[in-house]
Amino acid sequence: MDPSVLVPRPGGLMVEWGWFQFFQLLTFIGHLLFMNTLLGSAIMAFAEGMREGSSTPVGRHVSRKLPTTVALTVNFGVAPLLFMQVLYGQFFYVSDILMGPYWLAVVGLVILAYYGSYIWDFRFDSLGGMRQVILGAVIVLLLGVAFLFTNNVSMMLTPARWAQYFEAPGGTFLNFGEPTLVPRYLHFVVASIAVGGLVQGIYWSRKRRRSLPGAQATAARGMNVFAYATAVQIAVGSWWLVSMPRDVMLTFMGGRPFNTAVFLIALALVACCLIFGFRGRVVPAAVALVLTVMAMVGLRELARVAYLEPFYKVAELPSSGQHSPLVMFIVSLCVGLGVIAYVLRLASEVRKEEA
Repeated sequence: MDPSVLVPRPGGLMVEWGWFQFFQLLTFIGHLLFMNTLLGSAIMAFAEGMREGSSTPVGRHVSRKLPTTVALTVNFGVAPLLFMQVLYGQFFYVSDILMGPYWLAVVGLVILAYYGSYIWDFRFDSLGGMRQVILGAVIVLLLGVAFLFTNNVSMMLTPARWAQYFEAPGGTFLNFGEPTLVPRYLHFVVASIAVGGLVQGIYWSRKRRRSLPGAQATAARGMNVFAYATAVQIAVGSWWLVSMPRDVMLTFMGGRPFNTAVFLIALALVACCLIFGFRGRVVPAAVALVLTVMAMVGLRELARVAYLEPFYKVAELPSSGQHSPLVMFIVSLCVGLGVIAYVLRLASEVRKEEA
């Protein structure tokens, strides 16, 4: 079967596609940073609990931030998901249907993880040995959500595999036969571990915490985790790259100058992360990390364009030139970000008073 006959026809846009592309990339960068912080910090706290006991300072610190980070991750994830649906809805909605029950389960898994993070925070002192159990359950739930999202995104890029629906039309199709599924998933998980280590390095190396017992050793461990996880990322990223279809992979290996340039910039930024991580340079490592995430998000989008080119070219979508909704969206976005910043500042002040 010709897979192109399975792809629905795209509709038009109100404004030029570049606006949606810009906001999709911008908001996804924010979501990715929060998501990596959430999962990575939880994993770091769990590891510290296994090493030193469940009531470690790292665990107490993470417990106070986890519910807020879950909320920010979910809220910052809505916008890029909506923008992606505008640009690639005919692919994304089909993959939703193919894995329907699993996709609907994402909502329940996120709610359970959110509830578990609150239990771990509010009852931290009274949980005792159950701290690790609750935190472990939250991590498993988050890993499950990450896998389902990865499966969905990988399936939307491979219309040639959609025909399997006719063999099993129950909506329980998972894309295990796709070579990039596992490295794509591990790429996000290992990145989260790296970010979790960096977050601990930043937190425990701050001036007012350096004098606390064990703070310097904890910060150093965090930076080591960041550096070694980044090194593992190079291997996982290489696995992901060579697992791509040859024509897609070659766009980053000289086939397309722009794609290749972004790929080389990303490699240089990863090298900076390694150097600063192993040297324990917290602030430069954080800057390099943010820039690396920006470059990786760009690479991810370039890969998506290359995957879908045989079926669809987003740059050719027609627009009707109705810009007033875009203006309203930008104004609402600025106001919303201001409110979020204000609420976070109030929350930070309350935490300082409680401490």
